[in-house]
Amino acid sequence: MSAALVMLGAAFVGTQAPQTTPPAAGQPPAAPGARGRGPQALVPIAASTLAANPDPYVGMTVTLTAAVDQRYGPTAFTVDQDRSKSGADVLVLAPVLNAPVEPNAYVTVIGEVVKFEAADAATRMKESMPVLAADVAAKYRGRAAIIATSVINGAMTDLAKRLPPPMSPEELALSKVMKQVGPGFNALRQSVTASNGPETAAGAAALVKHFGEAAAFWKANPRPDAIQWNEDAKAASGAIEAAAAKGDWEGVKAGVPKLQAVCASCHGTYRERLDDGTYRYKQPAK
Repeated sequence: MSAALVMLGAAFVGTQAPQTTPPAAGQPPAAPGARGRGPQALVPIAASTLAANPDPYVGMTVTLTAAVDQRYGPTAFTVDQDRSKSGADVLVLAPVLNAPVEPNAYVTVIGEVVKFEAADAATRMKESMPVLAADVAAKYRGRAAIIATSVINGAMTDLAKRLPPPMSPEELALSKVMKQVGPGFNALRQSVTASNGPETAAGAAALVKHFGEAAAFWKANPRPDAIQWNEDAKAASGAIEAAAAKGDWEGVKAGVPKLQAVCASCHGTYRERLDDGTYRYKQPAK
């Protein structure tokens, strides 16, 4: 990787391994008193079950798949397992939805179960609390609701994730370079493992070129540490190229971890993960 590898996209699944055992089908959690003692498993539940008996699930993180029933503004809606059962719908409150949910379409909701009280929900969600009409708030008061962290539609898009802002022209240029650096570094490591001198030298030379191109971004966004890391990465790549050309494999093998360490330093300061799983340039704190 490079010192300037601040824009390389990568997707990660952030779900932690379950620490508790989900309840058997149709059964509520056995020990609600254990809430707050560390990561919990996602509890699968039907909307009709939750609507009929919410108390055992309050405070639990559940996953629920059901059809969208009513929409109450941009980020609040209800889901219903069976519309023939009056009062079996569940209110869903999301901090953000990057696209509207479609009535009658199935969605998978992941979030914490609460018994809805407008004031309590507003305290939890702060400025992201949806605005509900007084009659809607009164209708669902005391009933099951979910404060959602994910709302996944039929296209497998999580609507509850914030979309990243558009890249500037400079960021786009750096992103283009970094999309070549990542695969280039992986190829370099493979050629080093195979002790392939010509491929190692060529791969390192390509990285020297890419780091030279990346320097333009840091010239426009002057950060002394990033500028130095970028130069260090360029120098390390050049040293690997020279060592490979001479058949100095000890020098090559010593240079690769140095290059990778420079990467990690830059990533830790100037790269951040966005809600969509990609990485972008992180503006330094002022």
